[in-house]
Amino acid sequence: MPSPPANPKTLIYGIDFSGSKTACKKIWISRGIIHNQTLHINSCCPISDLMPSDIRKDRDNCLAFLKNLISNEPEAIFGLDLSLGFPEALINGQSWESSILNFSKSYSSPEDFRNKCRNAMNNKEVKRTTEIQKKAPFCVYNLRLYRQTYYGIRHIIEPLLKKRAARIIPIQEPHPDKASVAETCPACTLKRNSIYVPYKGKNKRELENRRMILSAMRTWKIELEDNVIESALENTEGDALDSILAAYAAYRALQKSEDDIPLAEEYISEGMIYD
Repeated sequence: MPSPPANPKTLIYGIDFSGSKTACKKIWISRGIIHNQTLHINSCCPISDLMPSDIRKDRDNCLAFLKNLISNEPEAIFGLDLSLGFPEALINGQSWESSILNFSKSYSSPEDFRNKCRNAMNNKEVKRTTEIQKKAPFCVYNLRLYRQTYYGIRHIIEPLLKKRAARIIPIQEPHPDKASVAETCPACTLKRNSIYVPYKGKNKRELENRRMILSAMRTWKIELEDNVIESALENTEGDALDSILAAYAAYRALQKSEDDIPLAEEYISEGMIYD
């Protein structure tokens, strides 16, 4: 694989994605910049706060807004908490690009996606290489994940790929005039840093764990504005904190792309989680 071009990305986005009916409330976006090799996150909010007031806040409009946001930020890298590929055993000899471009033709609904995946895999949940290595909790068609995978690929990744509006790393080389999109997994990031503790919930224990995680981030070359910390503490479902972790993983993805380390073939065909 040839060396990528110089990557001028200076904007960092972390997206905690959701395919639920209330996606406009569940999708949180953290935004920051890189300064002096440190990630400074200055914004963290649900996607509905960024959308024009005259747009109806339903799932389709929410996902269209996110797709356009990625398309219109060529100087940014987006850490997206979404599975961006499928196990090799499932795509059955297709390239990664073909599996994405044929996605909407292959699956008519989230349920159709899950059922066909389970049938193809003999009702077993088969993980990608990166999910095994990074200790991701679920495979792409798991009961808790399949809607997220379906809506994310169908409404975000497939149209971006068709219009060549962004680059999905490390499968595609970064481009200075197009946004980069990196797959992230907050649980994997926390596991790598040995602080994978329950933090989603309204109880005092979960609140204190969110506080502990935010405190640990001070050693990660990341600075958070007070309003960002407040959002992460107050959002009991953990979506705000997950978007911050996704932004941090995107920041690390930039560093990895600059290292120019040869990639395993599985990462090119299945995708790779940055943590």
